[in-house]
Amino acid sequence: DFPLPAQVGGARDVQTLLDQGALAIDVYGAGQDARIDEDSGAWLISRVRDTLPGAFWLPEVGRGAVSDAMARYLEITLERLSGGNRDETIIVFCRADCWMSWNAAQRVASLGYSNVRWFKNGTDGWLDIGGALTRAEPLPVVLD
Repeated sequence: DFPLPAQVGGARDVQTLLDQGALAIDVYGAGQDARIDEDSGAWLISRVRDTLPGAFWLPEVGRGAVSDAMARYLEITLERLSGGNRDETIIVFCRADCWMSWNAAQRVASLGYSNVRWFKNGTDGWLDIGGALTRAEPLPVVLD
């Protein structure tokens, strides 16, 4: 068993957490035509993604079922981004009504992170309060 992630009350709460140094993880999908370069681990995608300022985009880690490689990608990337601090505040989001963020938040909690927050309204909620989005590039897939 692992703790269920707490829902963040709204975009203003997210802004407060980000101002306090929380780690923001965008789990929006990469798209059907996306591929991963075998040599560099870089995502090859045709769609663009705009996200919360300072957020890290980890596509495909929020699907209902993920491959072992995507599960490992999430684990290794979070370890690197958090510096191994399992108490790091981590906000997981996508866009409004996107179940990938809920799935990913549960996965993050199952990895032993104790302060996982689910931002249910994601980028849509962020825009609703007049927040600006920035262009995101997905983090490369590193498996070791």
